[in-house]
Amino acid sequence: MKSKKPGSNQIVRRRMRILFMMSTVRKKARDIYNTLNDEGIDVKNIKTIQDDLQSLRDDFPSLIEVRDEGGYYTYKKPSQDTVNKRKSSSMSPQEAVCFQIAFQHLKPLLPNKSLDDLDPYMQEAEAVLNDKSARRMKNWKNKVLTINEGLQLKQANIKKNVLSDIHRALWEEKTIEATYISKNKTFPSKYNIHPAGLVYRGRICYLICSFDDNNEKTIYLPLHRFEKVKVRNDSYSRHRNHKVESLAKDLLGYKLDDKKMNMKLKFSKFAGSHLYETPLSSKQKIRVSKDGYLIVEDQVTDNMELRYWIRAFGDSVEVIKPIKLRKEFAIIAKRMMKKYE
Repeated sequence: MKSKKPGSNQIVRRRMRILFMMSTVRKKARDIYNTLNDEGIDVKNIKTIQDDLQSLRDDFPSLIEVRDEGGYYTYKKPSQDTVNKRKSSSMSPQEAVCFQIAFQHLKPLLPNKSLDDLDPYMQEAEAVLNDKSARRMKNWKNKVLTINEGLQLKQANIKKNVLSDIHRALWEEKTIEATYISKNKTFPSKYNIHPAGLVYRGRICYLICSFDDNNEKTIYLPLHRFEKVKVRNDSYSRHRNHKVESLAKDLLGYKLDDKKMNMKLKFSKFAGSHLYETPLSSKQKIRVSKDGYLIVEDQVTDNMELRYWIRAFGDSVEVIKPIKLRKEFAIIAKRMMKKYE
């Protein structure tokens, strides 16, 4: 049976990611292949990457070049003149709308340099979609909408240049000298910090890091509490070989236990009916009790997100198992009762 060929959306997404990776650091095809696979982007083999690079070189000769005999590829920002001199766009309307939608989702995650480098291509995508023949594709982004669940808070205000300087430090794997105001303090303090990565959770961006004088303890600091950041060019971050996910999972309540636990919940019929259509997992089981409640059983990861999800149903759900989690919610319920008495 032949494997299914990747769609144009997947190809555009992969090639965009390749450009982002090469924006400041030269790369070999094998390096790109390994990075993409580590990020969960399925790539058949190294030849696929070589084909992508060749396609980018053919379409954008001023963008991809081979440096020295080692076979390294680098990215360089095309001049506006180069963009203007193109007789016809290399983007199809389908690729242009994919580029625009992907860019909007990736924009908060990219360093400013990458955003600046991509600006000519955003202009090109806009020009392609402004053509009368591409009207339907241009209107596509007005026909789909992503709505985040829960109350959407206002974005925390981050000081000018703080995010861009932290992006630079992470990119160059350098340490930073930071002026930071802790939550319970009035005046800022200076720290030498080893950055590990950024975690976006809701409307707050956290820097996962450690202080220079404490090698063992990894912490998280909200970016909106930084007053000033200076990249230290004389030293490298001790976290340059660490994956931010492995450091963040314990810090932010991202994961309390790697093991799965058997959970049983008792929902009112109305509150739990959505789990028929959007189950917790493929192993989820639902049955209706004699008194009309929905009994939901599944194996789940013990984390804070699970607790937030259960709490959102208020008195429409009851934790039956595990006993430890049931006791935890019983304590919370008693505390809440005291507040409302």
